[in-house]
Amino acid sequence: METWTFAVLVIIVVSIVVSAWKNIYFTLVASVACTIVFAIQLIVYQQETYPNDWLSFHSHDIVDPANVHTVLTSMYAHASLGHLMFNILGLALIGIAFEQRIGTRPFILLYLISGLVGTLGFAAYYWNDQNVGVLGASGAVSGILGGFARLYPNERMFIIFLPGVPMRAAYVVLVFVVLQLFFLTGSNVAWQSHLAGLAAGILFAPLAVKVRSEVKIKRSVSVLALRKLAVTPELQGILRRIESEGVPDVRKAWIGHFMSKAKCPRCGAPVKVNGDLVRCDRGHIL
Repeated sequence: METWTFAVLVIIVVSIVVSAWKNIYFTLVASVACTIVFAIQLIVYQQETYPNDWLSFHSHDIVDPANVHTVLTSMYAHASLGHLMFNILGLALIGIAFEQRIGTRPFILLYLISGLVGTLGFAAYYWNDQNVGVLGASGAVSGILGGFARLYPNERMFIIFLPGVPMRAAYVVLVFVVLQLFFLTGSNVAWQSHLAGLAAGILFAPLAVKVRSEVKIKRSVSVLALRKLAVTPELQGILRRIESEGVPDVRKAWIGHFMSKAKCPRCGAPVKVNGDLVRCDRGHIL
C-alpha cells in the first residue's frame, strides 16, 4: 500500500477511535479529518505520482483485496474545495444537534453505516461499469439527515438554499429526494449514494441509539442525583435535555453523555452509575 494511502487510512481510523473513546463530537472530528484528507489530495496531485481517483471507490473494489480500502477512503475524500465545504456545511447544520441528542458513539455508528450503504448502493448501480468512481461524505451526511428525520420528524430545520424558511425534518427529506431526481441524467452527482445513505439512516437510526456507552445507565437513575452534578452551564443544558426527552433510548444516551462530562463535586474524580446510585471513582456517593 502506498505511503499516502496508508496515511489517509490512519487519519480516518484515528479520528473515529479518538472521537468514540473520548466522546469528542464526531461532527467536528469528521469535518477536520475530511479537510486534512483533502489537503493530502492536493499535495499528492502536485506530485503527479498518483491517479486522480486514487481514493475513489469503484464498483468492483468491494471484492478486490488490493482496493477494498477505498470503501472507507472515498467517504473522506472530495473532488473539489466546493464539494468539501458543501458536505461540511451539511454535516454542521444537521449533525451537531443530532449528535448532542443521541450521543457520539451512536452518531458515529449511524454515520459509518450510512456511508457504507451509500457506497454499496453506488456499487450496485455501476457494477458493470468499473470506470465510474465515487468519493465524498454525501452518503454518510444523507444518512444523518434520514436518521434525524426518523427520530425527530416534526423538528424544524433550515435548508441551505431557502434561508429563513424552517421546515419539518420529514418535509426536508422529501425535498431532498425530489432534488435527486434532477441528478438522474446528465450529472456527475452520485444520487445513488445519496438515496442509499438516506434510506440507511432512516432504517438504522432507532437501532443506533440503542448503542450503550461505556457508562452503564439504568432506568432507576435519579434525576435529583444528576442535578447535584450539573454545576456548569453545559451540564445544566444537558440535564434539561434529559428532563424533557420522551424517548427512553434517547434519554439514556443523554444521561450517558452527561455522565461522561460530570465530575464529583467533592474531589473532582469521574463519576459513574452503580445501581440506583451515582458515585465517583474514589467512593463518594452523590
